[in-house]
Amino acid sequence: MTNNELTVEMERIKGDMRLIQKSIETIEKNHLKHIEDDVAAIKKVLWTVAVIAGTQMIIVIRELMLRGL
Repeated sequence: MTNNELTVEMERIKGDMRLIQKSIETIEKNHLKHIEDDVAAIKKVLWTVAVIAGTQMIIVIRELMLRGL
């Protein structure tokens, strides 16, 4: 390869690296944000279910205590 061909190939590789870096930045800034939002929504649902289950357990225990069992 001539010096000119090497220079052209290096510039092509640099361009590819810039595209890869841009793709990584897009994933970090956009896709990860959506994943974080989804995880936060799931946590809210889990807390809601836990509170409902805990409340039901308290009601059952109270009923058992009132009946003298």
